[in-house]
Amino acid sequence: MTHAQHAQFGRPVFAFAPVFALVALTAFAAPLPAFAQQQGARPPAPDLSAIAGSLGVSESAIKSCMPQRTPGQRPARPDAGKIASCLKSDNPDVTKAKVDSVLKEHAPKRRKRG
Repeated sequence: MTHAQHAQFGRPVFAFAPVFALVALTAFAAPLPAFAQQQGARPPAPDLSAIAGSLGVSESAIKSCMPQRTPGQRPARPDAGKIASCLKSDNPDVTKAKVDSVLKEHAPKRRKRG
């Protein structure tokens, strides 16, 4: 810009760069807390005492037979067959079908996205 153009507008164009940068940063950073909250949200843990009661086994037995949660990773889907065979020592009448139906009955409710 020439001196005459500076005099006409009062200040050079690049003087607005910090204002533009602040507006752009705010626009992109505003949704970050909501995104971080979604990513950090963990599904609720299953009610092991209710599951144990429905299967007729001790809570400690169901805890030892359920897949363990690994921090920072999605929980493993329970395998009804493995859980049933693990629980046989606590209750020989436990079947894969019974474990499957009880797990579905006591599954944590899915959260609505929106």
